[in-house]
Amino acid sequence: MKIFIDIGHPAHVHYFRNFIRIMADRCHSFYVTARNREHIHDLLDHYEISYTDRGRGGRSFLGKIFYLLITVFRQYRRAKKFKPDLFLDFSTIYSGPAAYFLGKPYITFTDTENTGIYRKLIKPFCRAVYTPKYFNRNLGVNHFRFNGFMELSYLHPKYFEPDFSVPQSLGLKANESFAIVRFVGWGAVHDRGKKGFFNQKKIELVRTLERYGRVFISAEGPLPESLEPLRLKLASHQIHDLLFYATLLVTEGATMATEAAVLGTSAIFVSDFKLGNLKYLETNYGMVLNFGTSERDQTLALKSAGMLLGRPGTKSNSSRQAEKILEDHIDVTKFMVETIESMS
Repeated sequence: MKIFIDIGHPAHVHYFRNFIRIMADRCHSFYVTARNREHIHDLLDHYEISYTDRGRGGRSFLGKIFYLLITVFRQYRRAKKFKPDLFLDFSTIYSGPAAYFLGKPYITFTDTENTGIYRKLIKPFCRAVYTPKYFNRNLGVNHFRFNGFMELSYLHPKYFEPDFSVPQSLGLKANESFAIVRFVGWGAVHDRGKKGFFNQKKIELVRTLERYGRVFISAEGPLPESLEPLRLKLASHQIHDLLFYATLLVTEGATMATEAAVLGTSAIFVSDFKLGNLKYLETNYGMVLNFGTSERDQTLALKSAGMLLGRPGTKSNSSRQAEKILEDHIDVTKFMVETIESMS
């Protein structure tokens, strides 16, 4: 089978990399296109996945519209030359029209309820959309659910073994308490009108956490000047090794919150988005605490963060809960391989 995959976010590299490796070993072939944004190309290079750069994307609203139109046309030209049997992505919207005009099935995955504009652009072309069963919207007759999280496609123990040399390279000792803080850029279409921590709250958060352990900051954009020395300097493929050993994650990004939960690290998610996966992880495992972005919510998030990092039993408890998560859910890469091969 010849499969055309589009990558629009660093997480998508992880979602599909083991699937690509296994399917390639079974003599399937791939054409991968990838947006040129934070870490995507570095990750594809690291995992030795060949790809075509499809550009950086637009910044303004009109720029995004222009990028959409020109990229859809270019995807069609690339696909027409490659002659794929199937199109696959994580709801990046650019390949659906090519699949339609070439008369080939287009399969997509998603776990994010707030991407309504993307779904409207995808739905006319999509044969099937797959989501975790905790996804809290019904996407219609071609919507299928699986018992797992996308993050288990690469963080399941079959595919991931933590490397303690990564935290060691940052001067951390075994069992040392530390926190990772993740601030996102809020530049995506589905981020319009949304926000995370206020700048002053970012500073308060970090200073609160520093009372109990070291703090490392991962950020897509600029930081307040006083926090810049804490910016994490780590190869993009090593972040999960650090996250595995962390005591706490405080994040504006949903993917990293779920990653933390399945790796056994407590997470605090601060965002206006209400996501089924994260609510499920809070309600059933206590692994993610969800907060909004009001002044009151951000203050509560800061207090909770300090409590969790300062409490001696936080890491051991979260590690036990992660074992339950693994017991209760499937190997998502295996599911993807079986599902796509059944279509050949």
